[in-house]
Amino acid sequence: MQAILDRQELIAAGEAAPLSLPKFRTYAITNLRGGIGKTSIAFNLSYLADNILVADTCPQGNLSYFYDPNYALTGGVNSADLIRPYILPGFAHPTHISQKIGATNEYFADKNSFFVKSSSDLYILPNQISTAMVQARTVAGAMQNTMLDGILYSLRTELAKEAQITKTDKCLIDTSPFFAGATQLAWNAADALIIPVRTDQQSVNSFKLLINMLTTPDSDFLKNLPSDKHMPKIQMVILTHCAWSTREGSRNKPNKQTKMFLNEIYSIVARHINLFSTSDPHNHVMILDDFLGSGRVSSAKSKPIPCLNPGETNVINREKSVVNKSVDKIKNELLFIHNSIW
Repeated sequence: MQAILDRQELIAAGEAAPLSLPKFRTYAITNLRGGIGKTSIAFNLSYLADNILVADTCPQGNLSYFYDPNYALTGGVNSADLIRPYILPGFAHPTHISQKIGATNEYFADKNSFFVKSSSDLYILPNQISTAMVQARTVAGAMQNTMLDGILYSLRTELAKEAQITKTDKCLIDTSPFFAGATQLAWNAADALIIPVRTDQQSVNSFKLLINMLTTPDSDFLKNLPSDKHMPKIQMVILTHCAWSTREGSRNKPNKQTKMFLNEIYSIVARHINLFSTSDPHNHVMILDDFLGSGRVSSAKSKPIPCLNPGETNVINREKSVVNKSVDKIKNELLFIHNSIW
């Protein structure tokens, strides 16, 4: 674990070399709990990348709002529309799937970046998928696997088509806090998972639950794998909302609570290293600062953190939020993550 802490000091200074990880095309950012940083990480990583397609599969639609504050009021195809033809007879496959992010968010104007927006229809998707899979299992012979694979790989199939149209070579999928429905399809679509874990015990417990989903034979995930048994590797576990020591001369050193949770996360990763994309646990645990004022300003302005500057302000609910100098450290952490996965 000390190697991770030593690396973090280099990251803070912008001097750390990227991790030696295999590179994947499609990542799902996932954990079975809300409020831990999934959407914030997806938003900022999507800004740092170019030639990227992003799918918002969380029915809350926070990521879609960052890209387009009017996304819910406009027409066009959403994530639920991609999946619906595979589970409900009579629905045609949609066209013109994604929107260019730069058309509705000025900070992405110079980037070849696209997104598939969220929909409240994603809330009812779990029941629809379950019903479709039950019906598929009544079909005899090889056709059963064909039908089940069509459902389980529906999101992957449609995102691959859209990547060709948009000429994008990277893909991020933001997921909801519950597994059933679009999150299940996102895991099937992903080459690898990025798992944020907040510095609290409930988040660590949700990480353990996710590990159980990937290792317990009778879990909802493993019982319903596609016929080729595809399982995404875990690329990175990001410990979020980390705090740092306030003692003089201890700049960039995590406080006691952060170290406690870091140790627990590292132990979990080491015990289940077969699920990860390399055999070295140090490659897969990352620390990310609490965004504090920077995060509030970023959310209020739909402005990626790499675009913020120290001293920038915004009034939110009659309270002034300020971007302090720590934003430079956060920028370096986000850039390190980006460079390590792509």
